[in-house]
Amino acid sequence: MYHGNYTILTDADGVLLNWRDSFDYYMMKEHNIFAEGDVRTYDQTVRYNMPFEDMQRYILQFNNSSNIGFLPPLYDSVKYVNKLYELGYTFVVITSLSLNPYSQELRTRNLKTIFGDAMREIIYLDTAAEKDDILEEYSDYYPGHYWIEDKVKNAFVGAKFGFDSLLLKHPYTKLEDTTGIAVMSDWKSIYERITGE
Repeated sequence: MYHGNYTILTDADGVLLNWRDSFDYYMMKEHNIFAEGDVRTYDQTVRYNMPFEDMQRYILQFNNSSNIGFLPPLYDSVKYVNKLYELGYTFVVITSLSLNPYSQELRTRNLKTIFGDAMREIIYLDTAAEKDDILEEYSDYYPGHYWIEDKVKNAFVGAKFGFDSLLLKHPYTKLEDTTGIAVMSDWKSIYERITGE
């Protein structure tokens, strides 16, 4: 395991990749189901007004489909991930995607195609798995390093284990829930925070 000071740990969906819009398109195209609940929330069960078990089934189907290999990059991520890579930074991605090895390979190819060698390591957890244990484990290897997330809970988990947590802001981000966490509006602001520019 590489222990360099220029390592950034990051989530994938909602940070590097646009999972949400891709999932919405999949639900419309494949199942004729539309997000008719409160679209401003992170919780898909609320967005789709659907029981948890049903929503988890659809998410698992999507994450294990070929669609997962073709997610587009999020916002301005490509430009600023590449700029950070040029400065010597590489990324460890921690993603709660699936334990299916084929889905994992599709995601690896997707990330490598978009971001190239900047993606040094990709750690896969089960669909919707909590990240507490892996962040606690990796805090021993990367104490004080940056951890980038879009889910408020996981940003706080990273901070609890000593990471410098950066929360990427989305329309569903409730700022009143983020006290003590640095909220970033886009990848440009992440880049400026990390480089001090």
